[in-house]
Amino acid sequence: MANIGPYVPEEITLQLRSLVVDTMMGAKDKISWSGNSDGKFTVKSAYSMLTRNLTLRQDLSRLFQRVWALIVPERVRIFIWLGVHKVLMTNVERQRRHLTSSGVCEVCRGSEETIMHILWDCPAMEGIWRRFVPPRKQGLFFTQTLLEWLYTKLGDDSKVGNSIWKCRDRLKFLKDLALEVTSAHNKLGKRQSRNQERIEHMIKWQPPRDGWVKLNTDGASRGNPGLAAAGGVLRDGDGNWCGGFVLNIGICFAPLAELWGVYYGLYIAWERRITRLEIEVDSAIVVEFLKTGISEYHPLSFLVRLCHGFISRDWIVRIVHVYREANRLADGLANYAFSLPLGFLFLESIPDSVRLIFAEDASGTAIPRQIRM
Repeated sequence: MANIGPYVPEEITLQLRSLVVDTMMGAKDKISWSGNSDGKFTVKSAYSMLTRNLTLRQDLSRLFQRVWALIVPERVRIFIWLGVHKVLMTNVERQRRHLTSSGVCEVCRGSEETIMHILWDCPAMEGIWRRFVPPRKQGLFFTQTLLEWLYTKLGDDSKVGNSIWKCRDRLKFLKDLALEVTSAHNKLGKRQSRNQERIEHMIKWQPPRDGWVKLNTDGASRGNPGLAAAGGVLRDGDGNWCGGFVLNIGICFAPLAELWGVYYGLYIAWERRITRLEIEVDSAIVVEFLKTGISEYHPLSFLVRLCHGFISRDWIVRIVHVYREANRLADGLANYAFSLPLGFLFLESIPDSVRLIFAEDASGTAIPRQIRM
């Protein structure tokens, strides 16, 4: 890595540092297809990639037909029509027309006020949508393009969008944001159903059984992908520190960072001759990978195989998914790793930055969490 450092951008170097290099004898590289999350090529995914933008253009005429067929106030139809043509009078559009000197959002003052920013990227608007969009759909909702949202969410959501737009206008000219948001919420009503009701549980770290050692690991990525780090800790049944580690990875996605944390946790546990190990991870997808395995074409397959190589050795290993509140010490170590140089660091003692969390776990401090019934 030092040899190529002077010739490639730093971002590329950080991405390369997060990769797993296959050094096994006889192992061959696999081609992973980016069109599917599991790395497998399918005709459907290829067709979807080739026609993604074309389909949106072809559907514009049908979109306008649907707009004019909506049973909504005329102002909502006009709002959608202006949104499709990207001519809503945002600060960016007003600046382009020389009607204002700044295109910055007047609410958050952190980004330019584009249509996408007004509707859902602005921190002030995110909370509104989270009250209307069911939690299981929020991940897809906040990653849609403007045209995808307008095409798939015509109806009540377009009314909410129009109400948000009116709020922004009144903020500029009447300073009446709170009143408009409350009014929009009252008109649409609460969309919480019984199966979305939540109950408060107290979550805490639980010591392992007698004769066992518990490994808590966590990985974090500040972006998608972004700067990534991992951390982990070994503790016995009395909550004593048996060793820990931090890892500044480079640039990668969160699941890869989580798997790096598990791998290095297994490594130090094996080196310390532990015979019964319970692993707690707060990433459900990583736990599933480790329990059921993944396709050899998956981008994370080799690191999963490395973890399985440790797990299959002459010891007993259990893997459990826990809530983040029970994994705070590992999370704190992962965040601590961001402040360190790239690479792995074994920790014989507790870093000062996580000493309070360690003490709270040892004393049985519980943290409240809202859990769906």
